[in-house]
Amino acid sequence: MTDWYNFPEDLNRAPSTEGVYLLGDTLQNVVYVGRADDLRERLSQHPDPNNSCLQRKAIKYFAFEETSNSEEREQELIDKYDPECNRTQ
Repeated sequence: MTDWYNFPEDLNRAPSTEGVYLLGDTLQNVVYVGRADDLRERLSQHPDPNNSCLQRKAIKYFAFEETSNSEEREQELIDKYDPECNRTQ
């Protein structure tokens, strides 16, 4: 999962399938990891109004990975990147 796309301009590149996603700041630092049953729909709902950290961040990029094992993969990515906005929920 290393292909970054411009947020929100490239949301149509995200599939309407289950998977995990990363949200990145202007330097492509991962600030949030999430999972969804429909990646395109979920990404279109960001920044999440219930996450004050995401409200403060300048989300400029996103990446995604289609997977049917999204809960486990999400935790792997959180452990790998330790994103700030996952810690503050």
